[in-house]
Amino acid sequence: MSCDITLSPAPGGLPGLKRRDKLQRIIMHIDMDAFFASVEQQVNQKLRNKPIAVTGSGKRTVITCPSYEARKWGVKTGMTVVEARRECPSIIFVPGCSQRYVDTCTNLVELYKKYTPLVEVYSVDEAFLDITGTAHLFKSPVDMARDIKRTIRYTYGITASMGIGQNKLIAKL
Repeated sequence: MSCDITLSPAPGGLPGLKRRDKLQRIIMHIDMDAFFASVEQQVNQKLRNKPIAVTGSGKRTVITCPSYEARKWGVKTGMTVVEARRECPSIIFVPGCSQRYVDTCTNLVELYKKYTPLVEVYSVDEAFLDITGTAHLFKSPVDMARDIKRTIRYTYGITASMGIGQNKLIAKL
């Protein structure tokens, strides 16, 4: 199992270690991978492992989120439907369902709150968790991140990328 969790300590110490008698903050950034497409593939098994692109509902729309299978063909966010079809003739277009994404986000936030009460929703597919006070419950902050990733994958069938640092900027990078 590959792990794309990054741990980026600032100069002078590692997250979770005391420095000058002050506990350093440990911030975790969680970003869901190809969120809209992954949710649609999870909901509709016929879409799994196929190149799909979530679009708006209008006739003149663009790609809001291509699946990783579509990205391999060169399909990108912001492309028109015509451009995406040219890059990937077998692509399946799926109109986005914002309520589905909001519901999934709400469920994910409830999951995050099992790890720390300090959760900041950054967008429908991103959040920051201040785990300074709860990281000690795991062997390391990276172990906590791995546990969250496994739980997301097992519970929702989607994946996430994570970063850990002493502030939001470092964690997001």
